[in-house]
Amino acid sequence: MRATEHMNMKTANRLIWLLAACAWLAACQGMPPEETKGTETIRMEISLAGDVCGVTSADATVSAPDMTTLGPVPLQVTNTTLQGRISQVPAGTARTVRVDAFNASGLLVYSGSTVVDVVAGSVTSANIVLRRDLPNCPNAPGTGDIDITGSLETGEPSTDGGTSDGGSLPDGGLVLDGAQLAFNLDDATLTSGGVIHFFDRTADRVHRLDVANRRFLSSYAGTADAVSMAVSPDGTTTYLAYTGGRMDAFSQDGTARFFAAAPETVSSMVVAGNYLFTIDSSGAWDSHSLYQRSTGARVATAEWRYSARSLVFSPVNKRVYLLNSGVSPTDVTMVDVDPVAGTLGAERDSPYHGDYNLPNPLRLLPDESGVMVGSGLFFNAADLTYRTSLGLSFVDVAFHNGRYYLIDTVGNTTQLRVLSSTFDILSASYYPGIAKRVFVHRGELVLVTGVSTGQLQVRILAL
Repeated sequence: MRATEHMNMKTANRLIWLLAACAWLAACQGMPPEETKGTETIRMEISLAGDVCGVTSADATVSAPDMTTLGPVPLQVTNTTLQGRISQVPAGTARTVRVDAFNASGLLVYSGSTVVDVVAGSVTSANIVLRRDLPNCPNAPGTGDIDITGSLETGEPSTDGGTSDGGSLPDGGLVLDGAQLAFNLDDATLTSGGVIHFFDRTADRVHRLDVANRRFLSSYAGTADAVSMAVSPDGTTTYLAYTGGRMDAFSQDGTARFFAAAPETVSSMVVAGNYLFTIDSSGAWDSHSLYQRSTGARVATAEWRYSARSLVFSPVNKRVYLLNSGVSPTDVTMVDVDPVAGTLGAERDSPYHGDYNLPNPLRLLPDESGVMVGSGLFFNAADLTYRTSLGLSFVDVAFHNGRYYLIDTVGNTTQLRVLSSTFDILSASYYPGIAKRVFVHRGELVLVTGVSTGQLQVRILAL
C-alpha cells in the first residue's frame, strides 16, 4: 500500500522539464586531421526555468555501443541555464546524451537522456526530458511541463579565418527553429525588453519571440489584409495597418482594438514618442501624418511627401529618416517630428539627389548622430551630408561596444562579419540560410536567417 501511495505521489508531483538540448555539432577545430576525422562537438544550453530543487552543479555524458563513453563533463550553471560542451564525439547512430543535475548537498535532483544520430553535415532536432528525483527533492512545490524549443545541428560551417581580436563569436550558438518559426518574414523589430516582433504579411500576423527567456509568446492575429507594422520601443503596443486604411493596436496580452482609420492604405509607419507616424497614398503624391497614440486622433498631416522603403525615428533628433521610393533618383530624407506637441515639419532631402547608391535598409547609429544605408554609407543626422563609408554592403547591421555586426547572403549561406570602430574586419563566420535580420540584446547577438521557403531559424550567439 505504501509503495502504491509513493508511486501515485511520484506521478502526481513529478516535475518534467521538456528542454531543448540545444546542442550544436560543429566540426572540431585546431586538431590534426587524423584525430578529428569523423568527430563532432556537442554544445548544450538547457534552461533552468522552473527549477525548484536548487541546482548548483551538473554534468553530461555521451555514450553508444560502438564508442568509448565521453564524460562526465561538468556543465556551467548560471541562474537561468546549464551550459557546456563535449568534444570529439564520433559520428554515428544512437548516441545517448545524458545530463545529471545536483543540488548544493551533491544530491542528484534531476536527470534525463536523449538519443541522437550524429551525422556530419546534417541537421537533426532532439529534446531531452529531465525528471525530478523525488527522494532527493521530495517537497518541491509545483507540477507541470515547461516547453522550450531548440535544435541539434551537425556540420557547422567554418569561419573564413578572419582575425579574432575579441570580435569572433562562439561556434554554433543556441539555435531555435521548427514549427513556431515556419512563416514568411516581411519585417522585424526588437523591443527594449528583448522581444522580437516578426511581421508575417502573408498570414496577417505578428509572431513574437522572447529572446531573454528563450520562449515564444502568443502571436497577434490581424483582422484584415495587413500591410505594415509598427511597435513601440518598450513593446507595450503593436500596430497593424490594413488595406483600405484601418489600423489596429495590440496590447501585450494580445488584446486588439481599433486604433484609427487613415484616408488610404498606410504603407509604412513608425512609433514617434506619443504619436504614430504614418505614410499613406492620399493627397498629392503621398501624405505623412501623426496619430495620437492615446486617442487615435490624427493631429497633423501633410501631402506632397515621399513614400518610404525604410524608415526610422530618432528620439534625440526628433526626426523621422526615410529612404524614399516611387521617384527617380531616390534619396534619403528627413522630417522633423515633435513627439510631444504632435507637429510635423517640412520634408528635407539630402544634398546629393541620386549621387549615391542607397539600397535598404536604413539604420540609425546608436548615438543617433547619423544613419547608415545598405551600401555601407553614413550620413550625418543633422543635415544628411555624407560622412564616410564602411566599404561593405549588408542586408542588416547591429551594434555592440563600438563594433559593427554585418550580415549578408553568400549563395544560400549567411555571412556574419564583425568590424571594429575603424571598420577593420575582425572576424567572419558563416551560418545556414539566407540573411534576414540581426539584433543585439544584453550581450547576445540574435541572427535571423531563412533556411527554406517559409522557414526561419534564429541563432543566439554570445558576444
